Amino acid sequence: MSQITQLRPMQIEDIAQVGALYFKVFRNKPTNSSRDFDTYFKDLFFGSPYYTPENGSFVHETADGQIDSVLSAVPMQYHVNEKIIVSRLLGTFMTDPDMSTQGAAQLTLTLRARRQDLCFTDTASPTSANHLKAVGGVILPTQSLEWCRIFKPVGYAILRLRPHSSFLHKTMWLPLSRLGDAMVKKIGKIPPIEPPPSVRDEVMEEIAFQEQAASLVGNYSVRPVWSKPEISWILRMVSMHKSEGQLQIRSVYDNAGRLRGCYVFFGTPGSIAKVLNILTASRQDNDLVVKQMLHYLEATGYVAAQGPVQPRLLEAFSKHRALFYRHKAYTCVSTRHREVIEAIDRHDIFLGGLAGESWSRLASDFH
Repeated sequence: MSQITQLRPMQIEDIAQVGALYFKVFRNKPTNSSRDFDTYFKDLFFGSPYYTPENGSFVHETADGQIDSVLSAVPMQYHVNEKIIVSRLLGTFMTDPDMSTQGAAQLTLTLRARRQDLCFTDTASPTSANHLKAVGGVILPTQSLEWCRIFKPVGYAILRLRPHSSFLHKTMWLPLSRLGDAMVKKIGKIPPIEPPPSVRDEVMEEIAFQEQAASLVGNYSVRPVWSKPEISWILRMVSMHKSEGQLQIRSVYDNAGRLRGCYVFFGTPGSIAKVLNILTASRQDNDLVVKQMLHYLEATGYVAAQGPVQPRLLEAFSKHRALFYRHKAYTCVSTRHREVIEAIDRHDIFLGGLAGESWSRLASDFH
């Protein structure tokens, strides 16, 4: 540790400084953070049931007590071949552009693979991904992609071109999009998705999801533990993300009443559904659950659906038309355990969605 500067765990008392840095770096606003931001930031980075100063966020502090760099992290319990560890989900990484980059470099070095049980991110920028790779991290190219299935091409195009339109603009454009999509449907270029036979799709209450979630990722050797205290906390945090629409969980049962899987998403009909996770009881259920999810979202009026790629689901998605993939952000892992690297190579690690940062309000709120 330098005698002039220091790296240390972030403290609750730092939030005011960290919030001001966040608005300076990510919102280009030289302003103090709001009470809403401070409360959310505290809940997110200090509220996990497995939080300790050592597995949480770190800051770099100058000699005069000014925080110039921040590496935020949320602890999450993970199974690694049935051994339970506390991993770190890396979040916002920021450095004051008007100060030395020494702090950022020192924070990056703390992520060296040989020092990590498991730390990961699914929202890394190209610069952050390169820094992680330089200290021994691994980039997961497939999990860095997002799938998108379009149901109403005209409505989708309007929402993409005018994502933040005023109410007046929306009332002018929506009738036009409906007319355009009705014509596309009449031409029959994109046939509707038929539901799989003999399935029941229904709302899944949060308490039921908490009880089932861990078993639905049980066939991954590296996977979140999702104990009841932790998954309850995660869902509470996710439900605060109102800008993407209402959080919804739906379950898929077969005609014998067996749970085949579920899907978790944000959205309201007329919008783009933001899918966080698709969980299945076994690999044999992938086709059924993916098809039922896409049928439901199309039938209830969403213009499109999109979500993070899970390699095991690629075959199920490949059977659907009007679907494409694009890069969204880098998914990266830093670990000293060979078992984790081997799991990555055989697509046996579960990351993203609820086991990721895409549900955080820091990415899309607080403008």
